[in-house]
Amino acid sequence: MERVVCSAPGKVLVTGGYLVLDKKYDGIVFTIDSRFYTTIEGSLKPASSSSSSSSSSSSNKETLTSSFETLEYLTDINVISPQFHSSQTYHIYYNKSNENKSYQLEPFGNENYRENKYVENTIIYSLITLSEYKNQTSESFNKLISSYQLISITIVGDNGFYSQIPQLKKRNLSISFESLKSLPKFLPVTGSLEELQKTGLGSSAALVSSLTASLLSFFGAIDLENKNDIIQKDKTVLHNLAQVAHCVAQGKVGSGFDISSAVFGSQVYRRFSPELINDILKLYDSKLYPNSKELLKCISETEWDNKHLDMGLPRGLHLLLADVSIGSNTPVMVKKILEWRKNDPTVANAIWNQLDIENTNVKHCFIKLNQLSKENQLQYDKILNQFGNLSQSNWESSILNNNNNNNNNNNNNNNNNNNNNNNNNNNNNNDNEDSLIYNNIGKTLITIRESFLKIRSLMREMGKIADVPLEPIEQTELADHTMSINGCIAAGVPGAGGFDALFAIVITNQDEIKNSWMNWKKCQVLPLVLNENSTGVAIDMSHITPKL
Repeated sequence: MERVVCSAPGKVLVTGGYLVLDKKYDGIVFTIDSRFYTTIEGSLKPASSSSSSSSSSSSNKETLTSSFETLEYLTDINVISPQFHSSQTYHIYYNKSNENKSYQLEPFGNENYRENKYVENTIIYSLITLSEYKNQTSESFNKLISSYQLISITIVGDNGFYSQIPQLKKRNLSISFESLKSLPKFLPVTGSLEELQKTGLGSSAALVSSLTASLLSFFGAIDLENKNDIIQKDKTVLHNLAQVAHCVAQGKVGSGFDISSAVFGSQVYRRFSPELINDILKLYDSKLYPNSKELLKCISETEWDNKHLDMGLPRGLHLLLADVSIGSNTPVMVKKILEWRKNDPTVANAIWNQLDIENTNVKHCFIKLNQLSKENQLQYDKILNQFGNLSQSNWESSILNNNNNNNNNNNNNNNNNNNNNNNNNNNNNNDNEDSLIYNNIGKTLITIRESFLKIRSLMREMGKIADVPLEPIEQTELADHTMSINGCIAAGVPGAGGFDALFAIVITNQDEIKNSWMNWKKCQVLPLVLNENSTGVAIDMSHITPKL
């Protein structure tokens, strides 16, 4: 028995909504501690039967194989999703005569079989990659995979990816943050797939990334525990392969920020050129796959032009997210915005360029706060908390008062006895340094807040012109109320906007903000149990795999 577990995080896009679809612009995406986990366990065949895959084939396998005479049976894969009460087994076949259908999955044993494009395509594209990656040959890889009697894959996601309000109601619990924290991990979803309400944290990207990482790790193609430069190359190949599988499953080339963050963690993201994988999507439209050389050229040998700058939420700031429980149709919203931009490029580009200026301001401010926290951590923490306990309307006057007090202190010190000149100079230097840190932090927080207010205004303007509810009035009122609470720097609608969720970036008063959300009368708002966590995809062997 062999076992590997890989996990990948969900995400919150706080700047760059819609703009990340264009290579000219970037966006800030924070990853969270809600993760998808993929466990792969392999049961080896007994030594007596491992030499011949055909001898272990059941009558069902033989029937399938005889109908496709060029197919070589390799092994079975069982994909289990306890949260969806789902277990589906597939025969894996190798097609000797068609390199554009080299690996095939044949589902069996389930009358209620339902295609899962995200899982099935990720498995197939991973098998194609593994068959000739790092000097592997298809013959040696097929022999390796055939040595397993069964490969079991179990996939689960943290509760945060799905609205848990139905679970709270089912258990007769209050709709509250405390009730949400009390729920067991990896709860099954309630209702049908069509009724499933997600929280917009990038569940499909986290799933695909964790599954891709587990498959590549299980067969020894990558080593995510290695701390040297090799891991960066491994992660790049993993990222590129996950992007391909995700785009194929979606039927289009998206922005890719959700996969990039799932692999690399919190970051500033700029997309890759769609042309990199367009040919692969065209093949898929013809029900074909790339051969191993074509796929490896795309994901391993070609240098992609996406950019990601590692950047977590600055020290002392906290990310809050609320489930607004109304929901939006993101694909429809994106389509309408892109159609509007195509039909009215002058106005659209003017708004997008203004948004980019404000997004860039936020990026530079987060970078500056990260730098300030490293230069003088104790002083940084003290000053940040002081601003967190002040009303935001008093931030500017506080900076002005700090400057006046510092000037007065300097004057007083200068008027003291000349015998204490050295001490006076030291005091002046310390006071000036403290005052400078105070001003830098205060002005940076003010810029972040003002930029987010401008971003929200521009998004509302774009939504009004394009007739898309990017920040509906209900969300505007909730975000404004949230930003009025001491300690809140910014609040807004993440990603593509709409009704799915609301984020807040705060210094203090987290409980007050959460309580205000739970007491909101105009719609049901529930704070989610999550935190920003900059860790991307990772080996996670401590994970306990739940049973079906």
